[in-house]
Amino acid sequence: MVRKTADGSNILQFPAGARERVSLDVLERLAPSRSLVATLIAERGEEPHDVQAAFAREFAYQAWALERGWGRDEAIIRLRALVDAHVAHAVDICRAFQVAADRLIGLEVRGEREELVPIPLRMELNAARAELPGRAIAARAAADAAYGAAAALAIYVREAVEGALPVSASDPRQLVLFGRVAG
Repeated sequence: MVRKTADGSNILQFPAGARERVSLDVLERLAPSRSLVATLIAERGEEPHDVQAAFAREFAYQAWALERGWGRDEAIIRLRALVDAHVAHAVDICRAFQVAADRLIGLEVRGEREELVPIPLRMELNAARAELPGRAIAARAAADAAYGAAAALAIYVREAVEGALPVSASDPRQLVLFGRVAG
């Protein structure tokens, strides 16, 4: 789109995609499925790791430690900033995974249209195919880390509200504060 300014000069406006607000809902939509990542890990002969539980456990310890130094209210504020940072980080990594997946699909479509796949395209395809599993695993781990941190903070906040009655990490009510149920 071209528009004129007051002095008569032209300004060419480039389309700018509006970024969605970072949230656990956005993360859920962007993250690769757990079953896909479990398959990729198994194909590599590696052992799966429960990143969500590990982060929840360590984040809960950090909440306890921060409370000792700063008090519960300040600990909640500081931990919320960390959770927001974890979610933003995970969304960035999941977006990179999506870009890599879209690129691979585009290359696959180009390859299918060719009678004989040219060597440069074949090399690009091989590189994209090799890159995608690592991106998927990294994206799922980042997403699970963010979910674990959010779950731990939700439990910590709920304990304060309910008089220190612990809530299970699998309790679906725990993430109402964040607008998403941990899975």
